[in-house]
Amino acid sequence: MFDEATAVRAGGRPDEWSADVRHEMTIVNGHPNGGYLLALLGRAGLVALDEPGRRVVSATASYLAAPTVGPCTVVTDVQRRGRTASQVRATLVQDDRSTVDVQLLAADLVDREPDWGDEPPPAMPTLEECLAHAEAHPRPPITGDELPPLTKVVQATFDPATAGWMRGRPSGAGEMRAWLRFVDGRAWDPLALLLAVDAVPPATFDVVMTGWVPTLSLTAYVLGVPAPGPLRLRFRVGQIVDGRVDEVCDVWDSRDRLVARSTQLAAIRMP
Repeated sequence: MFDEATAVRAGGRPDEWSADVRHEMTIVNGHPNGGYLLALLGRAGLVALDEPGRRVVSATASYLAAPTVGPCTVVTDVQRRGRTASQVRATLVQDDRSTVDVQLLAADLVDREPDWGDEPPPAMPTLEECLAHAEAHPRPPITGDELPPLTKVVQATFDPATAGWMRGRPSGAGEMRAWLRFVDGRAWDPLALLLAVDAVPPATFDVVMTGWVPTLSLTAYVLGVPAPGPLRLRFRVGQIVDGRVDEVCDVWDSRDRLVARSTQLAAIRMP
């Protein structure tokens, strides 16, 4: 499903691409997931560059308006082609309105150990010992009785130590830990990591249960090629102030290597 949902087709001009925002990738009230939109625009940027072997290693998105499910146009602007890295801008347009604008950096990404630094993953129970999204009771007000469609594409199982929100009892620590896998068995790759960094509920659920927490800006760094198997994720709240919250997400692969990191700023309405 991920590959279908991020597919792009040649549009009416050399810098335009046709795509579809898919219902399967929505979360709350029919809104598409921010990480999914980042991956969709990331694929369009790579297609526009047409540089074999290059992967998105950095993506910074500004969410200008919530796209709707249905056809869209992606407009790309190749800004620089370099020997070691290239830069391209991609903008998602619906009804002549820009909804998401992303600055992408593409480079070669080799499956290797880091030259320096290797932050270990947090200790967690096994995937089988963690809690599936469907086990939340009562359900968060943001979702109601129905699970978001995205949960049928990406399965998250949550560390019970950080899953008090699933029982209506947030710990107040502002941290969420989970395993991630594609329901259809698809392997994780660098492009899919752009989805992974935003694939779980907001870490603010471990502080206070609120309604929708829409992303305003999101920057993702792809640090490595993930090994086969599930991903391990830690999502943490930085500070909530003036109706905004900053969050940091770290992602490790099955070989305990840090393969992605993101920071995002979102809007939040405190009760």
